[in-house]
Amino acid sequence: MAIILFIMMIIFSIFVSLNNNKPLTFFGIMPLTVLSNSMAPVFEAGDVIITREVEAGDLKKGDIIPFYNEEKNLITHRITSIVKEGGERHFYTQGDNNNTMDEDVTTASEIIGKELFHIPNLGFLSHYTKGPMGFLLFIVLPLAGYVSLTVYEKIKPKKKEEKLTKS
Repeated sequence: MAIILFIMMIIFSIFVSLNNNKPLTFFGIMPLTVLSNSMAPVFEAGDVIITREVEAGDLKKGDIIPFYNEEKNLITHRITSIVKEGGERHFYTQGDNNNTMDEDVTTASEIIGKELFHIPNLGFLSHYTKGPMGFLLFIVLPLAGYVSLTVYEKIKPKKKEEKLTKS
């Protein structure tokens, strides 16, 4: 049951983040939908990456990080090098499927986490939940079913007790 609730939380948070362009976190864990193939073959468009908030000092070369670029777009690329300038760490990044490094240098304040793992193709499902029918099928109905079962389980023992007291 806990796994089902966890999956529902992931789908719900992806739904919310797709609408707000801001990731929703659960205890520092953020699911993000991959929109391009810049990191192929590690993960591809339609995959969901699960990230965790981290301190910039804990990051190292080779880590995959989601960050905001200067246009405030959320990008997820690999750290190719880290340079300390003026007491601040600057992160140089590049997509695994790109020929050149990213133009913008990333600072610690623009980084929102570090990739933990990814789930292939779950992003297509979450993209479907953006629509009213998908939201109804994957969020409202399972939640209503869970609430109904919970209420039924609480009422069921009372009916048995009433039958026993009448006998």
